[in-house]
Amino acid sequence: MPGRERRQQLIIEILQRQLVESQESLRHTLMGRGVDVTQATLSRDLRELGAIKTPRGYQLPNAVAASPLDTSRAIAPMARTLASFVTNIEPAANLLVLHTGPGHAQIVAVEIDRAELPGIAGCLAGDDTIFVAVVSAHRAKELAREFLRLADLQPDNGAGR
Repeated sequence: MPGRERRQQLIIEILQRQLVESQESLRHTLMGRGVDVTQATLSRDLRELGAIKTPRGYQLPNAVAASPLDTSRAIAPMARTLASFVTNIEPAANLLVLHTGPGHAQIVAVEIDRAELPGIAGCLAGDDTIFVAVVSAHRAKELAREFLRLADLQPDNGAGR
């Protein structure tokens, strides 16, 4: 197995087995397994693998397993964006209402549109709020659960913002 493939396979194994909070931590773990890698190469490997930086550390898109969403590389940018900017997600009939910090709604809406998820008719973004039009209330609830998970948020339980 060539060096890049072997290194990426090791990264996958490490991320599946343990919590990795930083690239430096991952780099040291790889060095312990005999793989010396620069930060730039490690960053590129993580991007190619679709790894997502969450508050708990790096996760692979297949850690998003058993998900109604496709976990391909097309979803990884959206997942990273949700985790970085979304603060709350609420289903409202056949809409999803996503809240972000000021000025971040457009960024999130663009990534949702780019993901071309089934059941989404479109997005409308303001400054800190996004309305996602979904084809049915049932699909909106499914997407809300999935987006909450990808954003690393807990369901709101009706408590509001």
